[in-house]
Amino acid sequence: MSLPLPCVAYATTPELQSQVFRLHEALQSGVRADQAKLATRLIQDAAHELITTFFSELITHLQRAGDVPAYREAASMVSEIADKLTHYLGWASAFFSNERIKPAVSHYHAMMLQRPMQGSMQPVIAFAIPAELAQRLERLLTPLSQGQAASAHEGIEALIEVIDIALHALLIKPKQLMKFNFVVDKTLNGVISLTQTLSYRSLRKIADQMPAAHQPVLAQHLQQLVQTASQAQAA
Repeated sequence: MSLPLPCVAYATTPELQSQVFRLHEALQSGVRADQAKLATRLIQDAAHELITTFFSELITHLQRAGDVPAYREAASMVSEIADKLTHYLGWASAFFSNERIKPAVSHYHAMMLQRPMQGSMQPVIAFAIPAELAQRLERLLTPLSQGQAASAHEGIEALIEVIDIALHALLIKPKQLMKFNFVVDKTLNGVISLTQTLSYRSLRKIADQMPAAHQPVLAQHLQQLVQTASQAQAA
């Protein structure tokens, strides 16, 4: 299956992809053995990849570019978010059943695709983004990559929109598909909301403090995440 251009597409591990495929097949075939433990681990792994891909990698590369207080604060925030997500996804697993996780696993399965890279196929997680957002990102890349944008704010706000879509695809939609009771749903909504609040606040502080010389780091981060039709043609 080809990438749904324009889209976000980022590398996942062959192990995670193959395990999601096997779990999907088992659930579709009506397996009776409880799959909650495996499903929990796979969802936690997918959430960890999300945090690493969208936050940790950007912050790590920015810190290598220079010592800025907002970068150090963001690095600490990332660890807090990862710990909370892992904890509460594990807590929610007590309410998992094969029937409950089946549509969520199918949703993850549909996002697990292959992308050609350097002569081989790379496993990726991919989901569509609005064409308007992709076009805006492409317009931002040139001034950011040259360190000539008026500020990093437009690039960071575009990244926040991308992260919103990612959180919906990887956490909110699967949660909705599992149809938890009110208490579980409210608890997970609170954790996701906290994730958004902390991360977006940190990213906006980064935009306030990012020197022009570091803008190319943000440009490269955005370019690696977003795949457009023009990129596919150039490749």
